[in-house]
Amino acid sequence: MRRNRKKRSRQCSEHCHSEGQICPRNLLFRCTTSIAILIFGTALVCIPVLPQTNSTDAWTDEAYAAALEDFFPIRHAEGDFIAVRAHQNGAHDVPEFSFILEDTQDPHAIHATLRETKRPSLYRQLAALHERDAAKSYADLKPQLNVSTWELSASQCPAIAAQQKAFENITFVRPHDDDPVPEHPIMYEVNESVGGGDSQVIEFIESRAIPRWANETRKALDACAASVNPEER
Repeated sequence: MRRNRKKRSRQCSEHCHSEGQICPRNLLFRCTTSIAILIFGTALVCIPVLPQTNSTDAWTDEAYAAALEDFFPIRHAEGDFIAVRAHQNGAHDVPEFSFILEDTQDPHAIHATLRETKRPSLYRQLAALHERDAAKSYADLKPQLNVSTWELSASQCPAIAAQQKAFENITFVRPHDDDPVPEHPIMYEVNESVGGGDSQVIEFIESRAIPRWANETRKALDACAASVNPEER
């Protein structure tokens, strides 16, 4: 991973805020505040959300927010890291996944954590459990939720280092108000900490660089995980 990028923040700000400007990722991701606000604002304005139709929907929505943090954390890691969490907005039919690529500055300690649900999604699991016994709390139902976790070392999965390098070369295009938005988009939450600088971004257009990279990375990690027994939660 690259270090000492703080000097590029002003350079990014000067070059990346004209309309339609394309910025290399290693400049743009240092402009944390402006990008995060821009993309979060776009997501909040443009993304359709299914209306809550009954108390089960309301309960599941609230419990799901807690479950995402419990089962797919992207906020805590050691050293430099790139963390991604993907989940579908609205319909919640697509199984969730997350991964964290960690670099502790020791080549032997580079590793990845991959977390996935299979069908049904975590949201659908929660909804079904609540419908079965509405008196139980999220804490009561949490042990029955199924999420698989794999811990992968660099020796087990050379793709980890390759995908870290690929992330450095991502080109980011500023979002526009007229960007097409799917009815039920998959939200890609990215949390990055490199060289003491942090950035958070949300993307939801599949054709953009970050979702493409995230799906390529997940596919590569899945291939490595095929020979490793998962931890079940």
